[in-house]
Amino acid sequence: MSGRRSDGPVPSDTLAALGRASEDPGRHLWLVPAPVASDVLHEDDALRELDELLAGPGLGDDVVARAVALAARVPGRLRAVVAALAAAGTPVAVAALLGLPQVPGALEAVARALARGLTRALPGADAAPVFFALDFRGSRARPFPDLLRRAQLLAAEPSGALRLDVLRVDDRPAYRLSFWPDTLAPRPRAALARACAADLALLHGRLARLRGTRLWLNGFCFDPDGPVSVAAQSHLLQAWLAWSEGHAP
Repeated sequence: MSGRRSDGPVPSDTLAALGRASEDPGRHLWLVPAPVASDVLHEDDALRELDELLAGPGLGDDVVARAVALAARVPGRLRAVVAALAAAGTPVAVAALLGLPQVPGALEAVARALARGLTRALPGADAAPVFFALDFRGSRARPFPDLLRRAQLLAAEPSGALRLDVLRVDDRPAYRLSFWPDTLAPRPRAALARACAADLALLHGRLARLRGTRLWLNGFCFDPDGPVSVAAQSHLLQAWLAWSEGHAP
């Protein structure tokens, strides 16, 4: 088996740091800059601002981040925010849905987006390609050798749309199984997607039980400790395969 380079985008997401204060006798010492006072809203003000955003003609990409931030302060409006993001259906809105608690309607909206081939917006004006990737590490677990052989057999498919990249992370083997359906014409793409769908679902379901396994769909990343469970990821994978098989809604 030969390693291939990975063409898949690996966007990096960062968490915002929160300021903390430590008290010294008679004074407060801020270890990092204090929060901006103008952004501290009372719940009534947050509710009023959020309702104004939701009452607009649509939740545009320019206000998605603000709506999500306000929803955290007004939990009672979370379902309304999810519905607005689902109606927008843009890459920015779908990325926001994946970061919210999974209330009814969120998973279905993401599935519909993947089934129509929507991809993540990357920095700048580019968009991620349509692709599936499963990152996993070498393991001493008993089922692992059989799972690796199954991945190797998939990657031996002659079209080149299925790949298995081999890397080393912390001096240990790491793997990326990927499928790039938009490199094929519609008819062979659909045939290959149908042929490998069961294997991709099986590999995802079993490798996801091992530490360090991560799923990518169209540039959207599903961390093992993220808000989207492995069972929900399987549902999204089936929606992604629907596009590859030509069954987009």
